Amino acid sequence: MRASFVVFAAFVLGFSPAHAEDTWELRRDRDDIQVYTRAVEGSKHKEVKTRMTVAAPLNALVGLVLDTDACPRWAALCKSSYVAESVSPTEAFVYTYNDLPWPVTDRDAIGHVHWSMAEDGSVTMRADIVADKLPRTKKVIRLTTGVTSWTFKPNADGTTEVISHAHLDPGGAVPSWITNMLLVDSPFDTMKNMRELAESGEYQDTSLDFLTASE
Repeated sequence: MRASFVVFAAFVLGFSPAHAEDTWELRRDRDDIQVYTRAVEGSKHKEVKTRMTVAAPLNALVGLVLDTDACPRWAALCKSSYVAESVSPTEAFVYTYNDLPWPVTDRDAIGHVHWSMAEDGSVTMRADIVADKLPRTKKVIRLTTGVTSWTFKPNADGTTEVISHAHLDPGGAVPSWITNMLLVDSPFDTMKNMRELAESGEYQDTSLDFLTASE
C-alpha cells in the first residue's frame, strides 16, 4: 500500500481532538474552500479544519492520497514522501519531508497511517505521528507530536466532500509568519491543488478493494 502522509500541508480529516476550547473560527473562504482554526486546551498550537467539495468520485481522491510520489504535486511544502513500512493493506508507516521557507529549518515526520471505510461509504485516512520509527538526521527537525486526517464523503450527485483536520506541534522555534502560513495558506493551497488533480481524471480508475477486503 502506498499512502501519502501530509503534515504541514494539512496543518494540514473525521478527527477532532478532545478538550477543544473554542468554536471554529473561519479564517478563509475562497474558491469554495473554507479554512477554520480553533484553540485546543493544554496546547499552544491551534487545530485546523479545511473543507471543500470536489467534482470527482471518492475513489479518485483516495487514489491521489495513496500516490506517495505525487505528494509534491499537490501538498503544500511536501518535498518527498514514501512508505517506510507497509503493515497491512490499510496500515502503514509513511515518511514525509517538508521544505519550509528559509531561514526556517525543514521538518520531517513519520505518520502511522490507518485507512477505514464507514457504513455510509465515506473513507477516512488518519495519521498519528511517531517520532523514532526511522533514524533522525541533523539537517531537519523531526516532528514528534500530532495527528492529521482526511475524510472523503461521497455525495449523491457524484461529487465528493473533503474534510481535513490537523493538530500538530511543529517543534523548535517557528516565526509567527510561518505559523500563519501553516495555519491558513498551506491548507488552502493544498486543497486547491488536490481538487485540480482529482478533477483531472488521472486517478479516476483507482480501486478501493484494499478497504473492502480488510473488513
